[in-house]
Amino acid sequence: MALGADVLLLVLFGIGYAARHLPPTYAWWAELIATALPYVTIVLVGATVVVLFARRWRLLAVHGCVLVLAVLRFAPSALLGAASEGTGDTLTVLTFNTSRGGGISAEAQGQALTDVLRTTAPDVACFQDLNLDYEAITTPPDGPVTRLAVPPDSLGYTVIGPETPEEAVRAWQPVLVRVPVVAHEQRLLRDADGRQPSRVVRVHFRWEGREAVLYNLHLRTFGAGKPWADAQRDPFTWAFWTHYLRQYRDAYLARAREVQQVEQMLAEETLPVLLCGDFNSTPHNWAYQRLARGRQDVFREVGRGWGATYHARLPFARIDHVIADPAWLPLGARAHAASLSDHRSLLVRLRWRGDS
Repeated sequence: MALGADVLLLVLFGIGYAARHLPPTYAWWAELIATALPYVTIVLVGATVVVLFARRWRLLAVHGCVLVLAVLRFAPSALLGAASEGTGDTLTVLTFNTSRGGGISAEAQGQALTDVLRTTAPDVACFQDLNLDYEAITTPPDGPVTRLAVPPDSLGYTVIGPETPEEAVRAWQPVLVRVPVVAHEQRLLRDADGRQPSRVVRVHFRWEGREAVLYNLHLRTFGAGKPWADAQRDPFTWAFWTHYLRQYRDAYLARAREVQQVEQMLAEETLPVLLCGDFNSTPHNWAYQRLARGRQDVFREVGRGWGATYHARLPFARIDHVIADPAWLPLGARAHAASLSDHRSLLVRLRWRGDS
């Protein structure tokens, strides 16, 4: 039985490890295992100790090879490569899914959001699930509108977002900037399922005499229903699990189609790119891998602390990311707790790479 459990653990690790290279069209189920890969790895480390004390040398060799793969996946990139020098001032970028306020009042939302900006003082702040407040708006159908406690310009920010009350509800993913902006636009990610499309906000900006492009993303969510919070269905029935497996399968497939559209946009860019936002994907998922390949995950490069951004009360998954082209040199990254959301915000620091 112990050997069978160990083999099962190794198989789960292998599937989770390989998942980000497997198209969801054929292996969406592997994505579920990939999300739990860090925890499978922790259990695997414990199992390796047991195998060592049991003196099962051949099995220990297998565990050793697997743990080498784990180190390559989880170790910060800074430990695996040589450092390089950067030039110029530091650009700070914040990404934060406010998740429609986390259930607190509009006034409390505004104060919490203002506190986040004052505390972190980013040069660029990318928000998801944030609908800025306008005087013509009272309460939209799906709840209160998150507002800043003070006007953005009093904090030194220009808002890249909706310009009319009609656009403000379910329209933009606003970006607040303290850098010169050349151009900006909103793009829609279409899907065949008829749902409201996801959005991408593209910002062309200047920093330290050079130009770059930022994409603020919010890829397809899994839906409002969560298995652990569902009091309407019996978790000990097959119908419960088929319902949520179908929901998660559809989300993975829709997200894959969105990623393919974003990849087409990125292929047309000639300037250095920053990708920010809620990917709804961990570093072990296919969507993340497609968008991060050839680029740098800033937290993986230089992050400090526990980088998981969801759920805020018990962070277990890192699904909010800042991904940078090689022209950028990552300097630091840290996730911050906030009372505003069920996500934690992510603040990163970068500068231009010296050899670019």
